[in-house]
Amino acid sequence: MFLIKVDSIQVSNAPVANSPFDISFYGTIGGDGCYSFSSFNVQQDNSNIIIEAWGRVDKATICPTVIIYLTGHKVIHIVQTPGTYLIKIRQPDNSYLEKQIAVK
Repeated sequence: MFLIKVDSIQVSNAPVANSPFDISFYGTIGGDGCYSFSSFNVQQDNSNIIIEAWGRVDKATICPTVIIYLTGHKVIHIVQTPGTYLIKIRQPDNSYLEKQIAVK
C-alpha cells in the first residue's frame, strides 16, 4: 500500500451541514496496469477534514503498459455544524493539498 499523490480535488457545490457532499479526487496512481486505487482514510479534527488516498501494486509478472489515474474517485462526507472547513489531502511527501470550503 502507498499514498497516492493527489493533483486536485473538486467539492460539490454549496455543502450543507448534516447532508452528504462529494469530494472528487484527481491524480496519477501509477505508471502501469499493476497499480490500482485501494481506499480512502478520512478523519475530521474540528474544522480540518484530513483525507488520505491509498493505492496498491499487484505483484503480477506482466503489467499492462497504461498509466492508471485517480479520475473522480469520491469521498462522501458529512459535517455536523455550519462553518468554514479545511480539507487537507495528505501527500506522499507528507505535505498537504488544501482546499477551504464553507458549509451552510
